[in-house]
Amino acid sequence: MEERKERIDNDYLEFETRKMKITIDYKKCEPARDNTSNPRCGFACVKACRLYGRNILRIEKNKPVLAVKEPSEIIRLDNECLACEYNCEMQGTGCIKIEVQMLPLIEYRREVGVPEGV
Repeated sequence: MEERKERIDNDYLEFETRKMKITIDYKKCEPARDNTSNPRCGFACVKACRLYGRNILRIEKNKPVLAVKEPSEIIRLDNECLACEYNCEMQGTGCIKIEVQMLPLIEYRREVGVPEGV
C-alpha cells in the first residue's frame, strides 16, 4: 500500500484519502485567518464533515484540523463525500480544494469495454 502524506503548517492543512488530496488554505479560511470563534461561515466544513462525512475534521484553536491523526484511519474512515469543499464554497471563503485522482479517460473506457471511437 502506498504511503499517504499529511502536511500541516501555519498556512495549510493537506491530507490524502483513497482517491483524493484535500487542502485547506488557512490564509483564506476566515476563522483561521482572523482567529475568530464565531465566523460568518459557522465552520461549515466541520459541520458538513459531521453531517455527511465521517468526522474527519474538528475545530482546534479556531481552525479546522484533522480529528484523526493516523493516515490509515483517514483512509478507512473518509467516505470522500466532497461536502467540506462544497459547504466551504457555499457558506465560507472557498479555502478548501479537493483534487480527485482519476484514471485517464481512455484507460477507463478500455477497462469497462467501451470500443474506441465511440
